Amino acid sequence: MLEFIKKLNEMREQVKKELEHIPRGDLYQNIFRQTYWSLRLHSLGKKGTQTSKEEVLVEAIKLVRRENPDFQPKFDDKFFDVKLERATRSQANQAIFPP
Repeated sequence: MLEFIKKLNEMREQVKKELEHIPRGDLYQNIFRQTYWSLRLHSLGKKGTQTSKEEVLVEAIKLVRRENPDFQPKFDDKFFDVKLERATRSQANQAIFPP
């Protein structure tokens, strides 16, 4: 049990450090940060798929853009090796619900 708690604390610390590269902001920027936190912890967990921080970042952006298609996330593009384009609502929905 102690090993599990130690692992969980290590995962939290890692994600906390990653979040230093995603600034706080308006409502949608903060929802983006919260979504990243949740998805990233899950990706690092025992049942996670060990996806990269960039894959998690893109997925978090897609989820926020379902609610706000004009959302332009702020993040450190030197830390996260990701290039983004503006997404329309249909593109955001297709990313979440593929045909």
